[in-house]
Amino acid sequence: MAEKTKVLLFVDRLRVGGIQTLLVNLLEHFDQSRLQVDFLVLDDGETYDLEEKVRQLGATLYKLHGAWVYKPQDYITYRKKVKAFFKTHHDYDAVHMNGSSKNFYILYYAKKYGIPVRIAHSHNTGFQSKSKAQILLGNLFKMPLKRYANYYFACSSYAGEWLFGKKEVEAGKVHIMPNGIDLDRFCYSDAVRQQMRRELGVEDKIVIGNVGRFTPQKNHSVLIDIFAEIHRQNPDTVLLLAGIGELMEQTKAKVKAAGLTDAVQFLGFRTDVMNLTQAMDVFLMPSLYEGFPVTGIEAQAVGLPCVFSDTITREAKIIDQVAYVSLEESYTKWSEKVLALVGACDRNACQSTLKTHGFDIHDIARFLEEFYQHGDASIRHGK
Repeated sequence: MAEKTKVLLFVDRLRVGGIQTLLVNLLEHFDQSRLQVDFLVLDDGETYDLEEKVRQLGATLYKLHGAWVYKPQDYITYRKKVKAFFKTHHDYDAVHMNGSSKNFYILYYAKKYGIPVRIAHSHNTGFQSKSKAQILLGNLFKMPLKRYANYYFACSSYAGEWLFGKKEVEAGKVHIMPNGIDLDRFCYSDAVRQQMRRELGVEDKIVIGNVGRFTPQKNHSVLIDIFAEIHRQNPDTVLLLAGIGELMEQTKAKVKAAGLTDAVQFLGFRTDVMNLTQAMDVFLMPSLYEGFPVTGIEAQAVGLPCVFSDTITREAKIIDQVAYVSLEESYTKWSEKVLALVGACDRNACQSTLKTHGFDIHDIARFLEEFYQHGDASIRHGK
């Protein structure tokens, strides 16, 4: 029996989010007779449900206790913890680093200890922090990140340009890997749609929806303003918001102040997104930035028309019924776009389109299994 390829997947923490969802989906679909997968995460003082999930799926989880970056001097502890980890765990064939440039030490020590495949994977198009000091450091750390990785991955060309540079993308040195989903689970069913709409009490409504954490990036405040205009134009509309996060209570307060309490449902954390999106009529995402919105792809897989902010990469448009609107446009313009897309899709016809465009998680898992073992000389950087 051939020896398994040993892989370390890094993400800063295993809270529910687009990157984490992708990694867990990949873990579920990897051939574990070929791969041994470990996870490495930092420690923000919280324990997340996905930590137990990856253990249940057969991965070993390592947490760098006490290592989290709040301020520049925290890098001293961070570096010591990363160094100590790789000193005793350096028999990997591949390290796949999913995060921003602040995590370059993961790749620095992976290179120091001779790990042959070192992937830096860009999933975003901006820093989540508003701190000028952290943004400055993040931009400075892009150089060592590029130096110590020997493979560059990105979820979109836009995300690749942001972290690695436009020249690298145009030269074909960044592998664009779609954020895949399990298309077998995201298959439209009229029966599921009707059942979900009954459970939510929205059978006779036009249902606008969003799935995402309540964070500044997702721009829920503007989303509520847009929906207020939608509801003014058509009172038979409701808004479903799935997700949790630090701005949820603030968003609830805004909904109440706007007199929209009866028209907006806060659904919390959901494990049935594949069913929830089937109940919707339009998916609305006015994010400030997105590397590549997994939830937007899941929505399209069940034939759900989408309205995205123009800060989201055009590569996220897979089906024809996706519109982009500038965040500078009026809420009236947003409302018109949303209402114009109601009923615009043949919802049974979209799944095959996504598979054709490379979004099937099964195909992506097979690709990565080979890549972790052999790499690809055509996009390799350095040694």
